[in-house]
Amino acid sequence: MKTKPKKRLLLFLFTLILVIIVGCNNASPTIKEVKLQELNNGAKIFVDTIKNNNGVYLYSREDDKQYLIVNYSNVLQGEEALFLDSINAQVMDRTLKIHIEELGTTDYQDKRLNNIRVFNLSSTQEYEKIKIYKNGKETRFDSVGG
Repeated sequence: MKTKPKKRLLLFLFTLILVIIVGCNNASPTIKEVKLQELNNGAKIFVDTIKNNNGVYLYSREDDKQYLIVNYSNVLQGEEALFLDSINAQVMDRTLKIHIEELGTTDYQDKRLNNIRVFNLSSTQEYEKIKIYKNGKETRFDSVGG
């Protein structure tokens, strides 16, 4: 009769550990693409001010969401047009590390060419600083506004 309480306890502990592990793996994404139309007025104004300059930008306000803006909308005829191939982010040691892979093409009809892309960053409570890597090399924001 004494083995039943032990089995129940073990089953309870196993279930508890499983719930904790699954709960930790279902955390909200660190970076999520959003549409320009979904931005608040302040962020839209910021995007409008940087739309004529290619680069990586951060829109950040204390009382608002943070947005990473990647702009490849400007290219001179005959030059290679850059585009965002992939982006991912993770928080490590209170640092948000954003990895951007960009490629280029001279085919201006290439469907991978997207002008301005906007990404909502996770809560600033998760990190203290941001590092950006473009094609494996650390870089910086071209501008920060908010």
